[in-house]
Amino acid sequence: MISFAEPERLAQYEAQHQWPFVMLADPKRTAYQAFALKPLSWFQVFSPATVKLYWRLRREGKKREDYGRDDIYQGGGDFLLDRAGNLLFAHRSKEPADRPAAEILLQIIDRNTGDRPVAPTRPISSRDKAASDVARRR
Repeated sequence: MISFAEPERLAQYEAQHQWPFVMLADPKRTAYQAFALKPLSWFQVFSPATVKLYWRLRREGKKREDYGRDDIYQGGGDFLLDRAGNLLFAHRSKEPADRPAAEILLQIIDRNTGDRPVAPTRPISSRDKAASDVARRR
């Protein structure tokens, strides 16, 4: 997971949630630029789908986390890369609630855990290729 949060803030978040994966800080948003993740408009951030999601989470007893002055307008996305930096999946969110189903991501991961690379589920665009090239250089 890559976040634009400062490393100190990300470390607090990581300690709180204790997820079983690596979290990387990208406060200069180099990866966001490489993956062409643009800022969202007010209407996208507060879209009906997003408001509905937040309302459902609140009804379920989830509390809003205080992220301080983090940029709520920064667009996000979901990308899967293999160990060589090849882009296997790209999804740029149109709004905060726009995420691919976990089942889809797990299927792609399962298909790509063998010794040979598997073709992506859809054609890779030139901007996705550029982002993959940036990941490979790291």
